[in-house]
Amino acid sequence: MDKFYEQLLTTKKNIAYYILNILMYVFAVLIFLSLIFSIITFSLGYMIFSLALIVILFFTRYLRDNQYKEFEYIFTNGNFQIDVIFNKKRRKTLIDEDIKNFDVFGKENEVNIESISKKINCIPYDNKGNRYVFVIKNDCRKAVYVAPNDEMLKMINLYYISRRR
Repeated sequence: MDKFYEQLLTTKKNIAYYILNILMYVFAVLIFLSLIFSIITFSLGYMIFSLALIVILFFTRYLRDNQYKEFEYIFTNGNFQIDVIFNKKRRKTLIDEDIKNFDVFGKENEVNIESISKKINCIPYDNKGNRYVFVIKNDCRKAVYVAPNDEMLKMINLYYISRRR
């Protein structure tokens, strides 16, 4: 029988998101005004200033979208996938590993990961759930922090414990 489960960890928009959103609108108004002024005066300086503001606007949008991250855990027949969703628009797969490749899995305070240099946090900043960590064994060891709910934890343990026997 196939085992499939999805868990979405949502978050709230933080203050940096709102500040960057306001800055985007301010830059948009400044771009509009500087473009009108550069057309009226036919000034190359104002045109360059407008182009610089456009670059800043796109950079601000990029920063804003990276402030609001949701994580989705997908479990499919022993495969554990973690996707990060930026601003409910763009999705990127961070981890796609078979649970057989987990070297260690357990609660954050029960697993010793001090020797591992690469640590990936796949938990929203405002999550209050239990934090777990797993270490992937391959050529570059990395520790991944997750916050699975009880159902996801049951699925992971089903394959992780059977592998350990």
